[in-house]
Amino acid sequence: MILLESDLESDFGVKAVEKEQLPKGQWYDWLCNVRVKHQKEQCVLIEENLKDATAQDTLTHDYFDSLLVGNRAKSEEQFKNLYQLMKKPPVPSSVHIDLALVIDVTGSMAPYAQSTVSTIQNLLSGPGSLISKLSTNFPEIEFQLRLGCLCFRDIDDRVVNSKFTELVLSDGSHFTSQVSTALNFVKNACAAPSGGFDLAEDIIGAIHRSANWQSGEDWTSDIKFMMLFSDASAHGLLPSPLVNGDNYPTRHPEGLTTNDAVSSLVARDADLFFCSFNPSATKRTEDELSKYFKKHPDNVDEHGIVSIGMVPKEAGLSSLGTPSGHGRHIIFVLDESSSMKYSWSGVVAAYNQYIAKRKQSQSESDLVSVVQFDADSRVTVRHASLSSAPNSLPYSGWGTCFHPAALAACELARGTPSTHVPAIVFMSDGEASDAAAAAHEFALLNSHIYRSSRNPLELHVIGEWTSILILII
Repeated sequence: MILLESDLESDFGVKAVEKEQLPKGQWYDWLCNVRVKHQKEQCVLIEENLKDATAQDTLTHDYFDSLLVGNRAKSEEQFKNLYQLMKKPPVPSSVHIDLALVIDVTGSMAPYAQSTVSTIQNLLSGPGSLISKLSTNFPEIEFQLRLGCLCFRDIDDRVVNSKFTELVLSDGSHFTSQVSTALNFVKNACAAPSGGFDLAEDIIGAIHRSANWQSGEDWTSDIKFMMLFSDASAHGLLPSPLVNGDNYPTRHPEGLTTNDAVSSLVARDADLFFCSFNPSATKRTEDELSKYFKKHPDNVDEHGIVSIGMVPKEAGLSSLGTPSGHGRHIIFVLDESSSMKYSWSGVVAAYNQYIAKRKQSQSESDLVSVVQFDADSRVTVRHASLSSAPNSLPYSGWGTCFHPAALAACELARGTPSTHVPAIVFMSDGEASDAAAAAHEFALLNSHIYRSSRNPLELHVIGEWTSILILII
């Protein structure tokens, strides 16, 4: 038996590298087993073809018999059956599927990390899994699934940690048939989402990277598709312009475009499933991808994108209640009266912790203002970006009046840019004789905001003093 290594793959569907895993003394027996297996598969195929041919021959005879006896109605029905049988494509005995899982693991995905893992686990294992459903609907076909995994952070995250984390096998390929291997990789990668310095993410870079895996074993199955999990838009595709919302609004630093991402998928004959945890934020990205799929000159098989909302569209809100696509203008109103002298360091620490939490949730587009008050009020920070907000605040203690502070805070709130939503954080340890007047200012502001946005004022009161909150409610 003389075979070229290329013959093994083209004639027998066997990778030549398989023989390298065996001692040379076993090569001949291995080749014989390959040949026997191939012959059995061919025999099964021949028997299936003979069965179809016999069915066609029988229908043909019956059709002409009906014609000869003049049974028009019966002959028309038999011709229809014959035509459908002849047009029916052959059913393959096995189908191989490549599925690439591409997962956003930046900080904003932290609330959805467990949901992502659960979704993938249900997709890959159990009675409701993809393979179980396919096998139930097509019992005559043996389905074999291979999984690739890529988790990504944002463009600038490469300094802190790896921008891309990929499942790579010992031979350099990226697809494994071991479901447990893929699931363990996903669980570990999603355990600690972090990074992301703006609202947009490197969606385009992640798609392009995965679709361009080029090991000899990558993207070689009959059916190929990619599932992307994210809550963010791609760079350059925010739903609306936003201060500090996109560090790369006009050009990807590697020159990648939406068309590049789509071209790489089309070249692989792969479809894209976009699983969004913030549909209102990702819609423009999905629409742009769809547009490039539809107009791509090489997309003769009409590959495309399927959008899957992982949450209702109306649930596209940040964890702190602001509409998706908007930053927050956080206005801190901090009591620096004499009674706060020994508590001021705690107030500043709470202020810094609040800002740190917003940074962790990728809210770099936020603006920060600070009103400090005793018997009077002063604005010590005005419309600073989250990254430039000071971490120390000067103390100046005297009496306690709420009304001047409320006036200053409401003025700042009304001056909030249209790209942002105001949120007031009021911190005090006592009460004041002008609390009702302060409450009235906040009530007027609440009415103003509700008329323009149909959303109430976001007001957080921290400390022992609660009269303003009670009066507003």
